[in-house]
Order: sequence, then C-alpha cells, then structure tokens
Amino acid sequence: MKPIFFYEVAGFMRFFKIIPFLFLFLFTIACGKKIHFSMVTATSMDNGLPFLVLDGKKWNAEPGAEFVKVHFYADEPFSLSKVSFESCNGNFKDRVAAYVNFDEVYGSTDVEKSNAEVVFEPVVQARSVTLNFQRNLDVCLKQVKFFDEKKKAYRTYTPEIIKGAATASETASPEASYNVLNLFDSKYENAYASVKGGKGVTLNFDFEKEQEITKLKFWNGYQRSDVHCIKNGRIKDFILTGDNGYSAKLSIEDSMGSQEVTLPKPFEGKKLTLTVDSLYEGYSEKGFVLSELRFGNDDGWFALDTLPKSKDLAAKNFDYFTKASLRKVLNRGLTGREVTEVVEGAVTDLPEGASPEVQVEENVDPPSSSDWTIRLRSDGTFFLEGSTLRTNYEEGQEKSQKFYGMGNYEVKSTEGGKIDLRIFGFLRKQAFTSFLDYGEGDCNGCGRDCNIVKNPDPNNTEKIFQEFITLQARGKNYYLTNTKKQNLDFSTLELSLE
Repeated sequence: MKPIFFYEVAGFMRFFKIIPFLFLFLFTIACGKKIHFSMVTATSMDNGLPFLVLDGKKWNAEPGAEFVKVHFYADEPFSLSKVSFESCNGNFKDRVAAYVNFDEVYGSTDVEKSNAEVVFEPVVQARSVTLNFQRNLDVCLKQVKFFDEKKKAYRTYTPEIIKGAATASETASPEASYNVLNLFDSKYENAYASVKGGKGVTLNFDFEKEQEITKLKFWNGYQRSDVHCIKNGRIKDFILTGDNGYSAKLSIEDSMGSQEVTLPKPFEGKKLTLTVDSLYEGYSEKGFVLSELRFGNDDGWFALDTLPKSKDLAAKNFDYFTKASLRKVLNRGLTGREVTEVVEGAVTDLPEGASPEVQVEENVDPPSSSDWTIRLRSDGTFFLEGSTLRTNYEEGQEKSQKFYGMGNYEVKSTEGGKIDLRIFGFLRKQAFTSFLDYGEGDCNGCGRDCNIVKNPDPNNTEKIFQEFITLQARGKNYYLTNTKKQNLDFSTLELSLE
C-alpha cells in the first residue's frame, strides 16, 4: 500500500503537466486566433519589406509617394470585422481605403470617428486585404492589425526574411519583370518566367547560412490573372538537388492559389537547385511561369530578401524619369482627357532640351467625352483606368467603353521632357454590359473555362495586353500619346497631376 504522500506528489505532478496546456489555452483566448501571411508587399518601399508592420515594427514608403498601396495575402481565408493601422506621423490627412479580395468588398476610414481603422459590417471572409493610402504623403506605419468576428485581434505570423542569392539558367525579357528573385517579392505583377524552355530549366538558390528545408510552398503559373495563368505553362514535375548529395523528385498541382509540397527527406545546406522535369503546357505561350515560392520547416516559412533588388529598380526608374524631366510624376497620379489639338502659345517652363511641339494624330475621330487616370510607380508597375463615350449621330447611337489595366512598364528611351514606355499586363475592357459571369468549367487547371479565352465576348474582355506610349512634359501639363493604339481607346491625352 502506497503512502498518502505518494498520491499527493503524483497528483501535484499531473497538475504540473497540464499547466503548459492550460497556459496555451488561456493565451489563445486572450490573444486571439492566429493567421499566417506568406505574402505582403507595397507599391513603394523605403526602409524594409512591409512584413515589418505585422511584427509591430516601423515601416515606411518612399518620401513623397502618393496612392501607396500595401497588399496582405493570407494563407487561408479568415473572418474580418475590422482592420486598424497606426501611423508614425499622427493622423492621416486623407481617407484610407481598404479593399477585400481585390475589389469584392470596399470600406474606408471614417474621418469623424477614426481615421485609423476600417470596419466591415457585416463580417467578411477575406483572402486578401489592400490598404490604399490615397493622397497621404510620407506614409509611415507602426503596425497593422486584423480583427476576427468577435472583434479580437488576430495573432499574425510572417515568413522569416533571410539573405541569399538566386539565379536561373534562362530568364524572359524584360529581366526586371521576370527575374528569379521575383519569386519572393509577393507581387503578382512580377514572377519568374523562362524564355521558351521547360524540361531542364534550373532555378538555383544560394543561402548565406545553412538552412533546413522540409517543405515548399508554390504559387504555380502566372497568377496575376486567370488569363495569364491559362496562356502560360506551369511546372508539373521537378527535381531538387543540393548539398551533401541531396536529390528528390516531386510534383506540383495545376491550380491557382498556394500549395504545399512536403519533401520526402529534409534538406540541409546552403545550395539548392530546382530542375524542371515536365510542364502543364500553356494555351499559347512557350516556357513556363512561377509566381511565388517559400521554403519551410518546423519553425515556419522563410524567403529571400528582395529589398535590395526593389530599391535598385526604383533607383533606375527615378534616374530614367529624372533624365526626361518627369521625376515628379513617379509615385503620383495623372488625370485628364483626350484632346485632338494642343493650344499654341509661349511655354516658358519647358524642361531643358524639350520640344514645345506635341504630336497629335491628324483626322482622329474625337470622343464625345473621355476621362483617364494613370499612375506610374517607381517599382516598375502601373495602374490605369479610363472611359470614352463616342456618338454616332447618323445612327443615333452612343457607345461607351471602360478600361481597367494594371501591370508593368519598360522604359524604351528617354530625352529632354519625354519618355517612351511599353506598358504590359492585364486589361479589362467593358462595353455596355456588366462583367462576365464565368460560371463553371476548368479545362486546364487554372480555375477558368478556356473557351472564354478562345472565344471572348467582344463587349467584355479580359486579356494580356501591351501598348506603346510616350509621356511628354509641356509647361504645367503632361501629354500621353498612344503610338500604336492597339488596345486603349485614345490617341493623345492632356493630363495634370491629381
């Protein structure tokens, strides 16, 4: 028979064992649910990647940048009742807008109650949240918090950002838009793209310190839009090789969103190579595209640091626009309308070396009205929206068109007061009717009925596009000339800063 003392000690030890679990339970209740954000990015970055704000650390955009957007992409959908954000510089001067799932749900700050939070009533299911700081200058944030359906703040987790390098055996042009380091920048506008190759293309990763990897997270294909995904190839099978004789063959699903792949055995080392073995073929383009990649182990996810690349690209773009005397338009907005002639007169503040002449296409059919906005950012991306109304008096008809585009730009040439650009990316065009209801159907894994791509409604299209434009400064106005007029319904726009 055991003494009473034994049972007292045993009971105490059992109680002692449950203390950690009790503490974890109480901690979870008190501090909210957890949510992981493997992708966070911004249209303008200065002191670091915007993952910082989810760790309660200071983050700021470039000085003077307007319409700064910060994008948060959650690993899993979550209930969202409110998003709050704390500025380093006191109150925001302009409203801050919040977009859930790109543009499914919209909200903005209430200037009378609070300019640092957006409330969603009813609660929404969020996959992504975009904060647009509009005309607020010198955006600096201390932290951003998301709240669940019970108005409790989530505990947020982000990847560890590590030092390292990445190279590829081939890269599509322009290099800035398709560099292999784009796999870690959280931007759907950017990605890695091969030229025409599939089998045998290699992606090489060189970590500054030895890493353990037990799993990978992929965003397969070009996920900037369904159209981009369908038309470009995606990885199907690949081989991992690395330090200490590591080798493993794995497969990826042909699907939108992120997916995790567990390695058959852990990798440990500094050098790792991914070699493509087979592809899901694209509808029209050769080669393949991969949008994002994360490495993981039991401690969480990690990614290579892309801030040096981002700052280098921004510096190059500032240099291009400065040489063209157009520095002030970067990270700003331009808005205006189509014109068929430019008012002549003395212009006393032309940039050095600039011509006072603006080339306007002759015999152009002018619209009854037009309204356009374009924003060119230092990170090499752009946003545009526009509308035109054309009247056919003989037939008594009016035709209106709306355009919404986003993507990247490539500088082709610069001179005094003028810059030539190729803009390319995703374009949505609407004429008369509402946007398409795509319904069911998925012919090759990208989450979209390919017949819509093959046989689009001419009045409602989503497409990959490119256009060649020239931006020119003349006095206080800016003129944007559409040199080929392939996709956008304007010839020459007269613009001013928003």
